[in-house]
Amino acid sequence: MADLILEPYAVNQQWRFKSADVPREDSIAEYVEAIARSCEEAGECVVGHIKALALFPDGGLFQVSVVAPHLPASKSGSVPPPCADLTLSLNVIVYGLERTVLERIVWEAADNVTKQWKGEVTIEAMEERQGL
Repeated sequence: MADLILEPYAVNQQWRFKSADVPREDSIAEYVEAIARSCEEAGECVVGHIKALALFPDGGLFQVSVVAPHLPASKSGSVPPPCADLTLSLNVIVYGLERTVLERIVWEAADNVTKQWKGEVTIEAMEERQGL
């Protein structure tokens, strides 16, 4: 286990729910939990931290965090009603899985949520920092 690689994955996501009746906080928590479970199923790994954060114009925020596939997500803040569109910053720190595997897991989990709630998501990779 000491030789597990770390390739952090960070993206901005544009979420659009077609109905204001979607339980957005629960859907996002389920999404982050699904990422953690899929990571564990993908191979030997250690989930360090998976966090999703949405900031809103009124100064509010909604944050979801998972530190292990077998634990429920912790949530703080809320999505203001009737918010149907939001930008979610997602950070996935998992030791042992290659970046391409993490990308596939994130896409598949997002696709499952959007199909369930008849929504859309666009994923935009953040620029990697050079020289750190």
